[in-house]
Amino acid sequence: MPVDVTSRYWALAGYDAPGETGPTTAIAIRPNAVVADEDLVNHRLTGVETIEYVAWRYYGRSAAWWRIADANPLAFPLDYRPGATLKVPPGRAVGRVVRTRSL
Repeated sequence: MPVDVTSRYWALAGYDAPGETGPTTAIAIRPNAVVADEDLVNHRLTGVETIEYVAWRYYGRSAAWWRIADANPLAFPLDYRPGATLKVPPGRAVGRVVRTRSL
């Protein structure tokens, strides 16, 4: 099965692997980027927010929902309900606000 150009696996190199009916082309498992816990943003879902909406909000693309799913591996992405907290890995467009002065 060919990999679509919009897939997160598109840029991975293929290799020949043994199959039931002969050799087949496969791709290696995409490694997860290591992100320190202090770099993750905690986002509490409200109302009708979905994992796709949160991806659009933080990354500007709803198709990047898999980055959030990878950071929250203990639940199926469609099972998140309002009140659940998601860990959102930083992206290029995600800034981090640090308070440098006290009140």
